[in-house]
Amino acid sequence: MHKTKPLSLAMAVIAVAGSAFLGAGSAQAASQVNNPCQRLSAGQVKYNSFGANRVTFATATSRESNVVTITGCVRSGNSYMQEWQDWGYSGLKGFAPPGLTWEDTFKSPTGSYSVTEALGRANPGTALAYHTVNADSRWGGEYGPTYNQYFEGRGGPSDENLYTYMNQGYYEQAAVINYNRQPDMNTVQGASYAIFLHAGRTTSAGCLSTSLDVVNRFLRSNRPGDRIIMGAVDDVFTPYSSNPFGSITGKYSQTDGPAGGLGSPASNETGGLRNGGAFQNFQGGAIVWSPATGPKLSVGATRSKWGEYGFENGRLGYPVTDEVAGLKGGGVYQLYEGGAILWSPAGGVHISVGAIRDRWSATGFENGFLGYPVSDEISGLKDGGLYQAYQGGAIFYSPKTGAFAVAGVINSKWREQGAENGVLGFPVTGQNGGIKGGGSWQGFEGGAIMWSPATGAFISSNGPIRDKWASTGFESGILGYPVSDVVTGLKDGGAFQSYQGGAILLTPGTGPILSIGSIRNVWAGQGFEHGSLGYPTTDEYAISGGVAQNYQGGVIYHVPNVGTYAVTGDILTKHEEMGRSLGAAVSPEVAIKDGGLYQNFQRGSILWSPASGAHVSTGGTRGAWAQAGFENGYLGYPTSDEIPVGGGVRQNYQGGTIFWSPQLGAYSMSSDYSSKFDAIGGLAALGFPATNKVTGLKDGGSYVNFERGALISSPATGVRLSTGKTRDAWAATGFEFGRLGYPTTDNYVTADGGTGQDFQGGRITVPTGGQARIEYGSF
Repeated sequence: MHKTKPLSLAMAVIAVAGSAFLGAGSAQAASQVNNPCQRLSAGQVKYNSFGANRVTFATATSRESNVVTITGCVRSGNSYMQEWQDWGYSGLKGFAPPGLTWEDTFKSPTGSYSVTEALGRANPGTALAYHTVNADSRWGGEYGPTYNQYFEGRGGPSDENLYTYMNQGYYEQAAVINYNRQPDMNTVQGASYAIFLHAGRTTSAGCLSTSLDVVNRFLRSNRPGDRIIMGAVDDVFTPYSSNPFGSITGKYSQTDGPAGGLGSPASNETGGLRNGGAFQNFQGGAIVWSPATGPKLSVGATRSKWGEYGFENGRLGYPVTDEVAGLKGGGVYQLYEGGAILWSPAGGVHISVGAIRDRWSATGFENGFLGYPVSDEISGLKDGGLYQAYQGGAIFYSPKTGAFAVAGVINSKWREQGAENGVLGFPVTGQNGGIKGGGSWQGFEGGAIMWSPATGAFISSNGPIRDKWASTGFESGILGYPVSDVVTGLKDGGAFQSYQGGAILLTPGTGPILSIGSIRNVWAGQGFEHGSLGYPTTDEYAISGGVAQNYQGGVIYHVPNVGTYAVTGDILTKHEEMGRSLGAAVSPEVAIKDGGLYQNFQRGSILWSPASGAHVSTGGTRGAWAQAGFENGYLGYPTSDEIPVGGGVRQNYQGGTIFWSPQLGAYSMSSDYSSKFDAIGGLAALGFPATNKVTGLKDGGSYVNFERGALISSPATGVRLSTGKTRDAWAATGFEFGRLGYPTTDNYVTADGGTGQDFQGGRITVPTGGQARIEYGSF
């Protein structure tokens, strides 16, 4: 792309991208400033001299005027003295507003620019780098390395022929003003041409022009780095004073002066601030300086917030950075001696200070899970605490606990229970993730909040229940995560907390107890603490083949592959009385005849009825009882446990007795037999039974055989003993089917010292040492 010169007299002006001038423009005519050196010394110039030894002003009464007053100032200490003054021209259409000069506008730029080189017919004795113009001298307008530079060669259509213009009387001498070129600006290719202060008073596309004498004087006195300040009076000067060599003035120039965001000065530079600080107000904010922090911008919402906290006299102190943009979501921040101020479109403007700021820093500032602050610090909390709210949660602080963030579902749960005023108090840890099942937890003064994707968030308060849960391994143990908070108000002042794997009960008399698995399910089926079992009084404990748990009103047993059953009431009493020798329950209590109950255990059963009480049924005696039909048979319910007798056992029943011996096993007899058995001396007389009661005899009779005889009964004769030689003789007659029939007496001693026994049809006697004699008839 080639540029076409709008005039054949001078170079076109260059465009610089920048901020629009803030505030009213300088379109109106104003009085010319004829003492710019004094104004510069008073710091009433909007553009920085950068401490140059010489500063030349070129000012017009308005932007539209192309007639300028040109004044030369020389530095004397910390002030400037006027050396000379003359007049000249600017661009054809005057001056552009600050920051708004563009290609081909025919306006000169407004601002402060350095001079480093010059050109012309012959060097007048300048200290500037000098180019003697010849037929090959060109000023670069084509894209490339020569753009906006002096070079010698044929050039292109947009490269200006300096030799031609010099011979036309315009560039006899010229100083190069560093607009759109180093050292003042980065060169923007194709944007605009440089400008000159040149001899030959005439308007141009943007250069300054004056007499040859003035230009020669300028060249002979100026050194590289000296400045030209140019523009309309109102764009260059201000009624407000500042130190022209000070840090605030220097900072202002770094912001592009009136063309930047600050706009024009709005106050004098004012000192006397804390620790020797100073400030100056501008249309768009202020510059604040202190010896410790240097000059910093203070603008917009950040400045307003700083003002709320007392500016430099508040807890934030002086700014130590300008506003820093480019944060997440379009945010900005500014650091201060005592913290920071943050602004974001979503969160607004808020301070960030102290321990809360330190904690926010540890979370990653606005890039962390908390995001931006949405409030300032809020004080007045319990125990001298305070907090600050963020997009993703809050940070709470107390002197005792320090500062910690609370966020997400844990934050919601904590607030649900009253935040720091609830049972949990202030946080004492941050949120900790990476635990079982993708869960997380956070510690508080009064406990913790546990969360997992499967369960949600629940409170684990300090105290016996939490201690008990800890003893199981917290969420990694058998209970897993809590699935409820602690629930109070149970019977007799009890409480509980439910978990994935069960519950912990805090009972009035026993402290915290685990309730888990199948045993818990059975307890639930009994009505929990409101049922007959009441509260648990122990944790589960191991038994042979399984586990058991004690309750106020019973025991629940669990045996794998068998089942889980509760033992209560009189059956429990009996079971405990037996020292739990029967083992675990293997059935529930079962209701049976006459309001009775039975329950089976690993090594027997316990039977209970209102009439008989509770008794154990086990081993061989139980087998015989079963053969007799259990409680539905003639024996009915047991009325005793097994009683050791003669190397065996005996068990009494409502309707009889069962005896067991290792040699013979177990046999039962009815009450009439057992009464007879006991009356005649029992085991000493007959030994253990060898049969059960045998019925079906003649005339409704029955018998029981024993080791040393028998008992035989009929409705007509009752129960009689049958033993020894009298029994042998009776047997020889055919027992009850013979002529003798049933015995009507037991054996008795005869007058001669022998043995006799009467029968329905006769008598058998056995003399001492003799043979049995049978007599028939009635006696």
